[in-house]
Amino acid sequence: MVPTHEVFQKPFPVNIQLTEEPTPENYRHWPGGEQLGKTMKMWKVQTKSFPEIDPGLVSDPYGFADSPDAEVISSGLNSKGPDSVAIGRHGNFFLWGFSAQPSDMTPEGRKCFLNSICYIKKYDGQKPLIAKTTSGRAWALVYAGYLKTINDENFIKQLFPEDLRQRFGKDPEKYIQYYKENLEYLHEEKGRVAVDEDVKGLGLSNRKVEFLDRCMSMLEKGEEQELAMRLLKRYTRETFSDAREWRAWLEKNRDQLFFTDTGGYKFLIDPVAAAKSTAIVRP
Repeated sequence: MVPTHEVFQKPFPVNIQLTEEPTPENYRHWPGGEQLGKTMKMWKVQTKSFPEIDPGLVSDPYGFADSPDAEVISSGLNSKGPDSVAIGRHGNFFLWGFSAQPSDMTPEGRKCFLNSICYIKKYDGQKPLIAKTTSGRAWALVYAGYLKTINDENFIKQLFPEDLRQRFGKDPEKYIQYYKENLEYLHEEKGRVAVDEDVKGLGLSNRKVEFLDRCMSMLEKGEEQELAMRLLKRYTRETFSDAREWRAWLEKNRDQLFFTDTGGYKFLIDPVAAAKSTAIVRP
């Protein structure tokens, strides 16, 4: 939860009273779950609970906020994981995952709900910058965690390539360690989150601008040009043919670039930031 967020502040100040509640046991199978304590701080939003009321809905947190027009405001008690998004925004879409109608909300929950309506009005007409087409890299850790409770051979074959199955068998900790060590080199390949060996060879994160700088420097110096060009085209939407064009593009857009896992593992340009950078300031 981000208690300083506008949806908790105005137009109706929300008095957030947190209580200590038992940590759901299923949370421990998700990334970071092993570090959770016996209890968690929670805020009561509605007066009824499942099965008396619909369970509500949360969103996949892995890559949810990897574009500048998306934000995670709060998680919520759910049957999935501790980081699942219960309250959030993507473009002009506001996600309110709690299922209760206002009459079944707590007084403070109703204030927050009204504040949320006021907040999203500011984004009327702003379409999301990206549509989700791929899975965020942290899903690799989730899949590895599945092995703690699932032993079905066909299921495992769908999640992990043969070479990893040969190396790690069904040991979840080996998969988890492998993906943690290679987290910055992951991308989606043939429907799976996998290590990009080209990127790993450079030893740089594929989601940092320094990676683009390195590839362009390789082109400029005539070093492994085929590899550099392959990576630049893999991780952007551009198709320039020489180093000078690539460098000009990067220097023009450096401060407006963002990387998205869920939008295809690409560096994209934030049009709002780009518009601000080119705006003419008049006296």
